[in-house]
Amino acid sequence: MRRACTGESAKGSMHNQGFRRWLYVALEKQKGGVWAKLLNRSLLVLVAVNIIVVVVESEHSIYKAHAALFDWFEMVSVGVFTLEYLVRAWICVESDQVHFQHPLGGRLRYLRSPMAMVDLMAILPFYLSFIVGGADWRVLRSLRLLRLLKLTRYSHSLGLLLAILRQEAETLVSALFILCMLILVSATGIYLVEGHAHPDEFGSIPRALWWSVVTVATVGYGDVVPVTIVGRVFSGVIIVSGITVAALPAAILASGMINELKRRREKFRAELIHAMENGRLDFGGLRYLEKMRVQIGISRAEAKLVFDEVKQETRLQTYVNCPHCAQAIVIRHPPGHVHVRPGKRQRDR
Repeated sequence: MRRACTGESAKGSMHNQGFRRWLYVALEKQKGGVWAKLLNRSLLVLVAVNIIVVVVESEHSIYKAHAALFDWFEMVSVGVFTLEYLVRAWICVESDQVHFQHPLGGRLRYLRSPMAMVDLMAILPFYLSFIVGGADWRVLRSLRLLRLLKLTRYSHSLGLLLAILRQEAETLVSALFILCMLILVSATGIYLVEGHAHPDEFGSIPRALWWSVVTVATVGYGDVVPVTIVGRVFSGVIIVSGITVAALPAAILASGMINELKRRREKFRAELIHAMENGRLDFGGLRYLEKMRVQIGISRAEAKLVFDEVKQETRLQTYVNCPHCAQAIVIRHPPGHVHVRPGKRQRDR
């Protein structure tokens, strides 16, 4: 009887592990069939509706007329997002990364990961409203817009942007530091040359900071302007300098995006070449390449261009055996070049 109980316990444990593995594949890898797709799309729709609700209920008359409906929807949403947060913490031990696989330490590491922090920020304002009784409700309700960050799990474009921000973080910090230095220097300069003429606007460096930010950013609201000749000349120099410095972060992000897309394109290209050389460009191989294309975020037109380039290169290569060692080699002969390397014979296509 004890053996039977032990067998049933082991069977139940295996069943739980199988269900946990399915949840991990469905939520983290967004695979697993129709039910996994339905689960992810339901969460995506719930996040989108939450964002719309937060925006709409900021209109006081609409919120007052339907307060009960808004509050009910908020409680249901927080319940679902809290359950999702706990489930993701439970299934993280199924990760391929070793530091997440420990039953306790792995889960604690996962809870400190960026995406887990996003999930926590999505539900934290609701629970804070019970703890901080004197807080401004409008602020706590507006903080629910942080749920917008949950869309990064389902949007490859937002994932691409986050990847670029991580890669270019040091360069962006340097550019922002230079921008802040220019703002401070320009505020100090305008205080020295215009402080006596406009004491209300330029009578101190903190007062001059607003003009400095607007001028360096080349916005030019015109609410605060210098009146002396020296002040106007100085302003012109700051405006020209601001055009260059203020554009640095945008230029860094644009360059990072181009480089990241290029890396992803080369990754797709390498996988396609590997599949063609091993004769795996069948229906299953094409389906895998399509999933990879969607995952890394390159367009269909870009993927088609890579296909055409690889096919053209494949036509310009010859598979022969070395006359000395009989090893299979590939002779690539694109226009103007010849490359020889070991290779596998392709199947007849």
